[in-house]
Amino acid sequence: MCMKERINVLSTEMDCITAKEAMLKAIAFLERESVDIIEVLSMSALMRARDEDEWIRSTSGFGLILPGETEILEAAGETDRIKLREAENQTFIKMFMKYLQKNRKRVFLLAESEEKLNTVENAMKYYDKGIFLTGHALIKEGENREEDVVNEINGTETDCILSVLTSPYQEKFIAENQALLNVKLWFGCGTLLEKSYGERKLSKRLSRFLLKKRFHLLVGKQQKKSD
Repeated sequence: MCMKERINVLSTEMDCITAKEAMLKAIAFLERESVDIIEVLSMSALMRARDEDEWIRSTSGFGLILPGETEILEAAGETDRIKLREAENQTFIKMFMKYLQKNRKRVFLLAESEEKLNTVENAMKYYDKGIFLTGHALIKEGENREEDVVNEINGTETDCILSVLTSPYQEKFIAENQALLNVKLWFGCGTLLEKSYGERKLSKRLSRFLLKKRFHLLVGKQQKKSD
């Protein structure tokens, strides 16, 4: 059984902890004044960013970076049933969203398109009685709107930025703008929020099957290089 609290998959270091342990860290982050960063990474995020040295260096300095899918833990040799089940069920994301709702935290949404924004808002309807949305912004890599978006966020009273931007741009955005943001926590979860609440359609299951196959192939190649 993997007992390490850190794992490395496709050159990215991640925290290998339970959802409860992650929640304790998240709560502590929200009680501090400076901006802390939590990223929950998917297989696709790791594959897209695996050759980006700057991205790898940036993520190593984040407060908490978690494997968001069972396959990532398995690739690292993790066999703990609790951690594997929590990754499969997206337990930490659901616990975190429930915490935001229960404690009336103020949230700003960040997405790259209206479609993605609608997905996030639909997911948050489970908690809309408690989560207070301070605003939202759309941004894509290459638009050079980072300064405008930062100013827009800072013009609100926000506790947490909830980002579903695509990696590696999502992590690049917060790494470059962390010191400029007047919030307490950045929570980046990419497509995983949609996975937590979305329907498992046949087309999505097929896409996921192909994604898993490619992910395992890349992990296998990395392991051969390190042997």
